[in-house]
Amino acid sequence: MIISNKDKLLIKNLITQAEKRTQSEIVPMITHHSDIYPAAHFRAAIILSFLFSLALYFSPLNIINPIYFLWIQIPGLYFGYFLGHFSFIKKLLITQDEMNKEVEQKAYEAFFHHNLHLTKHHNGVLILISVMERKIKIIADIGISKKVEQKVFDEIIFQFTQKIKDGNFVGGLSDSIESVTNVLETYFPATGEKSNELNNDLIIEE
Repeated sequence: MIISNKDKLLIKNLITQAEKRTQSEIVPMITHHSDIYPAAHFRAAIILSFLFSLALYFSPLNIINPIYFLWIQIPGLYFGYFLGHFSFIKKLLITQDEMNKEVEQKAYEAFFHHNLHLTKHHNGVLILISVMERKIKIIADIGISKKVEQKVFDEIIFQFTQKIKDGNFVGGLSDSIESVTNVLETYFPATGEKSNELNNDLIIEE
């Protein structure tokens, strides 16, 4: 996942301008994936080991001893586990429900890891994009969630998923920042000078 310096500066400027319009703190983050999905590795290993045995069974070799069908599964297990490292194969072996749960968990971990819960008025918002899963998660602190229902952010998430089908994650993130800012400006408009409690840089996690 390569994010250019130009894109990083673009996002930083968007955040800087957004926080002039609202009292809230907005933190953008892009991660390559939300989990290593170990289950996908094991599923790939089991499937390939079975296919190795099946290939031996239908091969022209005259195999009678069943022990050979067990032995041939060993390289299949190793090779299948290795193939599970590739994102396009991994996505074939995990469900949407699994991805949704892992992206949500990753978002909450990032929320606390990057100290969004420590803002003075509990007004931090994390916008997390997980590239492999092509999903976004928006986490708002309690000061915001008391006034803004989650369904408002869910609508922004839905719009995002429609926009990034071409893989333009930076563009999708930019649009999401603008949409979130519009919501926050309605409920928490800027009132004079405020301290910048959190860094405005785009957080990137490979």
